[in-house]
Amino acid sequence: MYRQLFFWTFLFLIPSLAMSQTWGQAQKSKTATLDVYWFTSVPFIYEEQGQLKGLEYDLLMEFTEYLKETHGVELSTRWVEAESFHSILDIMKNPEKPNILGASAFSITEDRKQYLNFSEAYLPDITVLVTGQGTPIARTYQELKEMLDGRVAVTIKGTNYENLLRNLKDQLNIDFETLHIHSDQNILDNIAEDENRFGFIDLPIYLMLIKKGGDLTRQNLYNVRGTGYGVTMPKSSDWQTPFNQFLSDPRYHEKVGLIISRYLGAELYEFIENLYGGTEIGTSILTKEKELQLALIKNANLKLQKDRNVKRVLILGITFVSIFLGVIGFLFFKNRRNTRLLVMQKDQIEEQQNDIRQKNEQLMNRNMQLIALNEEKNVLMKVFAHDLRSPLGHIIGLSDFLNAHAEQMSEEDKELLTQIGTGAKRINQMISKILDVEVAEGARSIVLREQVDITQITQDIVSRYRAAAAQKSIEIELMHRHGDQIIETDHMLLFLVLENLVSNAVKFSNAKTRVRLETERQEGAVLFKVCDQGPGFSEEDRSLLFNRFQKLSAKPTGGEQSIGLGLSIVKKYVGDLGGKVWLETPNGTGSTFIVSLPV
Repeated sequence: MYRQLFFWTFLFLIPSLAMSQTWGQAQKSKTATLDVYWFTSVPFIYEEQGQLKGLEYDLLMEFTEYLKETHGVELSTRWVEAESFHSILDIMKNPEKPNILGASAFSITEDRKQYLNFSEAYLPDITVLVTGQGTPIARTYQELKEMLDGRVAVTIKGTNYENLLRNLKDQLNIDFETLHIHSDQNILDNIAEDENRFGFIDLPIYLMLIKKGGDLTRQNLYNVRGTGYGVTMPKSSDWQTPFNQFLSDPRYHEKVGLIISRYLGAELYEFIENLYGGTEIGTSILTKEKELQLALIKNANLKLQKDRNVKRVLILGITFVSIFLGVIGFLFFKNRRNTRLLVMQKDQIEEQQNDIRQKNEQLMNRNMQLIALNEEKNVLMKVFAHDLRSPLGHIIGLSDFLNAHAEQMSEEDKELLTQIGTGAKRINQMISKILDVEVAEGARSIVLREQVDITQITQDIVSRYRAAAAQKSIEIELMHRHGDQIIETDHMLLFLVLENLVSNAVKFSNAKTRVRLETERQEGAVLFKVCDQGPGFSEEDRSLLFNRFQKLSAKPTGGEQSIGLGLSIVKKYVGDLGGKVWLETPNGTGSTFIVSLPV
């Protein structure tokens, strides 16, 4: 009896296991089924005459052939149409089984990666800002703000387009209405209905519109380069592994390119692939728009010449075939009307071409001005740093002289004199780094690899700020946890990072509180923690924490000066050292900054 019960239970479970099959199980059973949730997004995936089409549909069909050829796995796909674009994300976020995928032109974003997986990008993701027909091209962000104020933004709920509109509103402080359309509708068609509308759209879709003779305006100030488009899957899914292998397989890479070219056109696909790695995106897009419009003009001229030839044939035919005079006359006047329409279109395209040429010249002039201003800034910075060397040399010389004749000084005075000389020498080292050509041009700082004693450097920092802390009745603690105290890094950059954090802790803490500097050795990293009992940071402060010249809500408690550079310096130098820095603290309960350096 028990054997029969086990047998029927096993038969009942077999379909259930197949339905929730992972990639690991598929490799063993050599068969699998994937449920693909999709929603209309032309040309990525859509239905035409009851048949699914689109580059993502063909991509997954090619993936099926890849699994059969390379792994011997027979894959079946069940295509499930979702209620909306956003509902696919909800399904991936709360999956009932691991063998599901999502396809609807999903942009790979950091927000979405928090709750779902993506395949590697199969196509670069560049988004442009498009306004209504006849809208002028804004030359500055102020002009763009004035133009978009009070207009209507068209977008699809839950998409990256909506996030970009939200960022645009916050960045430029613009007040506009938002029109949410269904995700199977076309944003560009909705913008074209009213010159008062605007919105974000993918670059391939916009260029396909231009290629067909569309007349919307792209604002060159907003060209957003994303991570790319990918296929989505739940966090628990392991189907990411074979799909990424498929995309990176040289034998199938060419096939993927042919699929995308089939829907975008080989010319646009090649242009987007080459554009994504470049730096002058706006200029390259302007050039491509000009090429497409020139092609339209050329085609219009060819059509016009062809119509003229037809007209001549018709005129000659009238003289020889009088019986068809009425028919020929009708065709003649019909072609005459078409010719006038083509001439009008040709004139409009030439006018647009002249406008693009003028805007291109304006962009080139503006770029030359920016280059000149940047060079002037670099020269001023070098002169300023160079002029500081002379007084610093005097300070270092005087401190060395006083150290040589310090027999009559107390130990405390000797310590202060040593700190003055060391501080002046450290500033002199910083100036030498600034004067380095690559650093002055905005490149990474020069990082030295040297043996650094964690105990010595932290004790040095604490001793430097113990007197300033004592004036405010603040106690500074130093704590070392287990582990080797010698690491290989740049002594000066690490000193500057910890000094800025300890200085801020003392500066913004109230009297009779405690500041603690901790070190902790972990596997593959060493952590430095600077903890204080200050006012902490608000949510608004956190978003601006590491920006340059950014003064936050907290104020120094002892009348000290703050220009808002300390944390930005910490962020840069920690990055140069190959580490990370972050804040871990609830609101209003003090601050804990953590620096993690690799070892």
